[in-house]
Amino acid sequence: MNRREFVKSMGAVAGVAAIHGFAFAKEGAKKMKCAVIYFSWSGNTRFAAETVAKKAGADLFEIKAEKPYNADFGKCCDEAKPECYGKTLRAIKPIEGLDLAKYDVVFVGTPNWWGTMAPPVRTWLTQNVAALKGKTMCLFQTHGGGGMQRVGKEFAEIVGDTAKVLAPKAFSGSSIKSSVAALEAFASERMSGK
Repeated sequence: MNRREFVKSMGAVAGVAAIHGFAFAKEGAKKMKCAVIYFSWSGNTRFAAETVAKKAGADLFEIKAEKPYNADFGKCCDEAKPECYGKTLRAIKPIEGLDLAKYDVVFVGTPNWWGTMAPPVRTWLTQNVAALKGKTMCLFQTHGGGGMQRVGKEFAEIVGDTAKVLAPKAFSGSSIKSSVAALEAFASERMSGK
């Protein structure tokens, strides 16, 4: 087989591998294993998390409060606002099947509630700081017009120097379903270490 035939056959092998979900890596390089862990009340952060997970080829895990917030917006605000201002930890359920030791990159998704992360996310981070040691952390959040505010800073403060924290990104909740390209770009950039 000459060089041209060899290159052509390798292209065909790579194409078949891509179809079946296999990836070729440079010698010595390893494919990063990712998890996306999120909390969502309205469904906006869930949509963002699902989109990021799909693009990053990540496993998806949901943070759930032991006592869910009220489904009524006004009543949810009455419950959550004092927790956010007081930086209260809200009890959460164990996340079934999540073993952080298996992951190199951990995306964390939260809504922006009164300028900070949702209390269940604060609880999860606080409980898992030791397990996040050495990981690459990527925060994304949805908001109703407030942007990032203190969310990124507080995230970095909780994680501390135990992990490499990449630049956080905020997405408008009201336009989240038309932000697929931006969410995918975010996932690709963070997977490349940017």
